[in-house]
Amino acid sequence: MKKDRYSQIIEIMERQNTISIRELAEKLNCTEMTIRRNLDKLQEMNFVKRERGYAVLLKPAQPTDYYVQIGEHKEEKEAIAIAALKYIRPYQTICIDSGTTTQLLVETLPENIHLSVITTSLTASMTLSNNENIQVLIPTGFLHHKNRSVILADPDIMKQYQADVAFLSCRAFRVPGGAFEHSQSLTSTKKALASIAQKRILLLDYSKWGINSLCNSFPLEQIDIIITDNKAPKDSVSKIVKLGKEIIIVNPETKSIENHYNPSNPN
Repeated sequence: MKKDRYSQIIEIMERQNTISIRELAEKLNCTEMTIRRNLDKLQEMNFVKRERGYAVLLKPAQPTDYYVQIGEHKEEKEAIAIAALKYIRPYQTICIDSGTTTQLLVETLPENIHLSVITTSLTASMTLSNNENIQVLIPTGFLHHKNRSVILADPDIMKQYQADVAFLSCRAFRVPGGAFEHSQSLTSTKKALASIAQKRILLLDYSKWGINSLCNSFPLEQIDIIITDNKAPKDSVSKIVKLGKEIIIVNPETKSIENHYNPSNPN
């Protein structure tokens, strides 16, 4: 089975959490037997639960809609953005992924800092257009309407660039799998952006932990630093620490770093 059908099933079930096998077969123009095999595989992967004649999506990631997400968990996102600032130095080239936490990082940048920014985020680009000290590169691609971002037409085009740090977002995060998105188009764009950076920093609030989404954008071993808040599940954080991964826990109320495990040189 092609992997994109997994994505199609998950996307349909994110809009309709419980769905019959017959309806899925009609929507995907295939047989009910094919859908049963697909759902069996997704159940093995712990994405769905099979019942007689229908399936239920388990712990679905929230739909990607920028203007819905920007108002959610704002205190946590602001604290994460402030902590991420210490990894930015004047005259660096940085990559900024699309996302609401990365947008708050953009809004937190000092007005007098000189930077080169490569970003697929349209909202970040518009914010940065007010700062003449920051040079902005927007790669060529297609508009992702709900995400307010660019989907790269050719991810290989990024190979001509180099960056010091990439600040990345995700739709879902699991240990030990890493960061996930719901579509291959978003995944390939994020991977291309991360691939040109010397250091990759994942910014995510507690609501993204332990959620199911299908397409792996960044395996855990490709992430250098994780910045999250103190509501992140402690058992998962403990697993990250034991794996030797650098992780920063912020306190949303004080906007300060509460714990910093396995620290490295911020430079």
